[in-house]
Amino acid sequence: MAPSGASPFPRVERRDEVGSTSTELVRAVTADPDAWPPMSVLVARSQVAGRGRAGRTWSTPPGEALTASVLLRPRVPAEHLAWVTLLAGLAVVRAVAPADGAGPAVGLKWPNDVVVGGAPDAVPGWGHDRKVAGILTEAVPAVPGAVVVGIGVNLRQRELPVPWATSLALAGLAVTGEALLARIGGELAPLVAAWEAEGPASLRAQVRACCTTIGAQVRVDVPGGRGVEGRAVDLDADGALVVAEVGGARRAVLAGDVRHLRRT
Repeated sequence: MAPSGASPFPRVERRDEVGSTSTELVRAVTADPDAWPPMSVLVARSQVAGRGRAGRTWSTPPGEALTASVLLRPRVPAEHLAWVTLLAGLAVVRAVAPADGAGPAVGLKWPNDVVVGGAPDAVPGWGHDRKVAGILTEAVPAVPGAVVVGIGVNLRQRELPVPWATSLALAGLAVTGEALLARIGGELAPLVAAWEAEGPASLRAQVRACCTTIGAQVRVDVPGGRGVEGRAVDLDADGALVVAEVGGARRAVLAGDVRHLRRT
């Protein structure tokens, strides 16, 4: 983590309202790449056209959520870039989880949802976990090697639009957006540094340990293909989810929507 009092972000750009922090950051980096060093962040009080996986959109009322996008330029082979989402998820998990271990368990639902456990009622596809944060990564096409990591964390909402979502306040993990952003940056920077120095192998066990999908019976809806159903057993070297299907075959899934059917 960054030393006490030192910001992990060399540049912080603040907006009152944006359509999407990631769209804004991609546009800014494309226009002037040299003005945005690695770990620069663009943060907004309100986001009215946030983007999620599979083209989903969402909005946040002012001050109710942390909506930020971080620029990374990891010095890693292009084939390893799928790890960006997982490492960002690990950073958010560690930033959200209380340092004293009190409160509900916090984990990563593969590939990009941060969840808190312990909800009294089960929701199909999520069980007793509730989504508190989401991550979406995208390349900056005009700047080779540049990746923008969009992070949205529900802070104070009391009413959520879907039954599988919650907020830090509802989960008893209330923290200000500024403090949480600093924690996320303080966790993410050394993870990226270790990834650059040692490759993903050194971080795979850390991501696996916080991944709530490992060990669950799952169904993965794969874009443009048939669904994959079985027990999630591992992450491979590329960050893909390894699913042991009923017949014994193992399939590595690089992208898809995961539904947790039950724990095994």
